[in-house]
Amino acid sequence: MVKKTGGLLIVMMLLSGCNLSARKAAVEIISYPSAKVYINDKEAGMTPYKNNTLKPGEVEIKLTTENNEWTKKLQLENATNTVINREFGKTERESGGYILYFEMTGDKNKAGFLASSQPVRSTVKIEDEVVGLSPIRIDNVEDGDKKLSISYPGYKNMNSFVKFIKGYQLVVEADLAKEEIVEMVETKAEETMIASGSAKKTVVVISQTETGWLRVRSSPSSGGSELTKINPGESYELMEEKDGWYRIDLKNGLSGWISAAYARKNSE
Repeated sequence: MVKKTGGLLIVMMLLSGCNLSARKAAVEIISYPSAKVYINDKEAGMTPYKNNTLKPGEVEIKLTTENNEWTKKLQLENATNTVINREFGKTERESGGYILYFEMTGDKNKAGFLASSQPVRSTVKIEDEVVGLSPIRIDNVEDGDKKLSISYPGYKNMNSFVKFIKGYQLVVEADLAKEEIVEMVETKAEETMIASGSAKKTVVVISQTETGWLRVRSSPSSGGSELTKINPGESYELMEEKDGWYRIDLKNGLSGWISAAYARKNSE
């Protein structure tokens, strides 16, 4: 089961002679999270879902989860498998997926390819080589199993392994999901602000001294050079404690050491 639209999916197309009797079509549906499947408004099961006994023609596929719903009308082709991959995000913009199916071309010597996407002008790659922007049609693609990628800035990539077959056109309809990166960054910043705001600060209040002021020194000892003098009753943020000395924040990027004997700690 594929849990992400950007994941890899081996797409197997069932053609004539591959366990599908005459006038039968198949549909394979994968979703994350698992969804309830309705075909023409009739409940059919849960994803992952596969049915190879459907009648060719137009059908309505509906997928429902606890918080999301997706509906699409599809034209099922005789003796082929239509693959649906859908990822439900927190919002409609963050939901996406793709649909893959075959159409007969009438030219048994060529394999064709047709891709459309939302957003339009997405980059289409086959075997990691850019072949153009969507919507795009290529009348002659080398047959065989190949990696297909569709991407657009700010959206999740669609990546799948697909099969190109002579005499058929592979049709891809991609609906790319919006990336959640911006939202995640904003949430992280908000969490950081909350954490910073809720952290308690320890301050020291300068006590009365014999001189009426207190020396702030460059190191935690009486031998440290004097940086400035501060007054009793003033408060400073405590940055560090060491051997009976407090390092305090003097603002403007400066700090210094005072004797712990002439200050008391407070939390705020």
